[in-house]
Amino acid sequence: MGTTRNRFFILILLTVWNSADGGNGLNSSPSADQRISNEIDALRAEIDEYRSAVTETPIDAVRREEVRNLIIDVLEDSRGRTSFTDRPWNQVASADGLFTVEAEVFIQYDWLLNSTPGEHTQYGADLNTVWLTLSGTVFSPAWSYGISTSIYSGGVPSPEYAFLQYEFDDGLFIQAGILSEAFSLEQAIALTEQLGASLSYAAGQFDAGRPEGLLVGKQLDDHRFWLTFSNGWGQSDIDPLQNQRMGVMGRFEFKPFGDWDSLYSFNPYPESVTDGLLLGIGGAYDWGDYDINGPSAISGDATRATVDLSWQRSGLGLMAAGYYQDVPGGGGEGGRRWAGVGQGAFFLTPNWDVYIRGEWGTILDSGQQDVVMATLGTSWFPTGDSRVKVTAEFIQSWGSTVDWLVDGDLGILRVDEPQSIIRTQVQLAF
Repeated sequence: MGTTRNRFFILILLTVWNSADGGNGLNSSPSADQRISNEIDALRAEIDEYRSAVTETPIDAVRREEVRNLIIDVLEDSRGRTSFTDRPWNQVASADGLFTVEAEVFIQYDWLLNSTPGEHTQYGADLNTVWLTLSGTVFSPAWSYGISTSIYSGGVPSPEYAFLQYEFDDGLFIQAGILSEAFSLEQAIALTEQLGASLSYAAGQFDAGRPEGLLVGKQLDDHRFWLTFSNGWGQSDIDPLQNQRMGVMGRFEFKPFGDWDSLYSFNPYPESVTDGLLLGIGGAYDWGDYDINGPSAISGDATRATVDLSWQRSGLGLMAAGYYQDVPGGGGEGGRRWAGVGQGAFFLTPNWDVYIRGEWGTILDSGQQDVVMATLGTSWFPTGDSRVKVTAEFIQSWGSTVDWLVDGDLGILRVDEPQSIIRTQVQLAF
């Protein structure tokens, strides 16, 4: 900057000299004036450069460094936040990913109409099902849990299942708590993936309820099994001090080909379902007493069995199942019974299917008529899966339903007369 100062002093002297001459340049030549002007312009340029070097540049550098450090901090923080990276919108997790929570909501809203000879035509809307579910892991990926609460038309919350699970390195797992049923295929498949509006009437008769106890299971490439040790078939929400009843229930499945997830859906979506075949058998055995002196007394051994076959390909799915029981007691749910169901679904478009279902049931030595049902329906899937489903179906029943249970609120009455039912439903799962 020494040169700049010298030139600055020279400029001042020239300016003073010029001023002494009257400031009109009469004693200076045009070339001298031009040199002075050039000198001034050069000096101004050097001053501007100097200002930029000593003031503005360091400030800009500091700011750039601050921004850089901020970006680094944000990136480092994002790497540690597993609660918002690479996870579904309905799942959160701890920073280390060991504790996770995933929330799900399942809603079914129905409109039903029942026409039965000798009865007034009955119809109305019903918020049939509301399920709130939480699942995830705790402590490590080996420890997991599931909690699901249902709110049916009565408005009273009821636990569907609530368990803690530990999975070993070889895939064997153990559950403890209120368990999901592991008996028939229809009962094991999620409500979101049932055919039409609900599971079949026949399957509803063989509902194990919400057994409490232990479940052991394992899944391999082509087969899997579950074995449950509990307080007995249908013993849900009971006083444990009144229950002297125990039960075992098991299910085995064999998959010659196909995908487990796809086979656990009765809706063969054309754009996602692969070819598959599934064979399953289930059995249950209960013994002991419950509420022996009360209105819900159960005593004696009970045996139940089922076998089912499911086949599917893209846009087409078929299922058939048979049921048997030998249970102490008479009407309602006891006695020796046989039941069977067959159903099929075909997708006309990627978002629209038609389906048909036939059912039969008999109670041996009861003197009651057999019950026969036929269902024809269609479902629309706006999102291409079960997240949103709109269903309309017609059900015709013949024979007596007096001594049969109803599972799924199908709109079927317990009468000895034929029945005609129209059912529409909107399903939302997210």
